[in-house]
This record gives sequence, C-alpha cells and structure tokens, in this order.
Amino acid sequence: MRLRPVARDGHGFALPTRRQLAVVGGYAAAAALYIVIGVLVTDFLLSVFVAIVYLLVVAWLVPAAVRRVR
Repeated sequence: MRLRPVARDGHGFALPTRRQLAVVGGYAAAAALYIVIGVLVTDFLLSVFVAIVYLLVVAWLVPAAVRRVR
C-alpha cells in the first residue's frame, strides 16, 4: 500500500476530509441527542449500559444501515 501525501494548509496542519468531518458531525449529533434524552429522562443518562447500547446503535448500526440503503 502506498501512502498519499496529506493536504496541508499554509500553517502545516492537515486539513480534514469531508468524510472525516461527516464522522465528527455524526458523533456530535449523537452526543447532543444523548444529552437531550438525558435531560428529559435522567435514568437514561445515568445508566452506563444504556450509554454503551446507545453508542453502539447510533454510531455503528444506524450508519451501517444507511450505507446499506444507499
């Protein structure tokens, strides 16, 4: 496998790709939704097991289903 050169801005920082920005945006949206649900239903926010399942569903299964549909 060959490595591609990283696009850099004028200051030497690598610029994120659209895909990377979409991934970060997805995690930010999932976190915001989790906080809103946690404010409305406190027990949901305080359960570690619910948080793990939520992250599994929102960050892995939903994007996999969307990719499959496209």
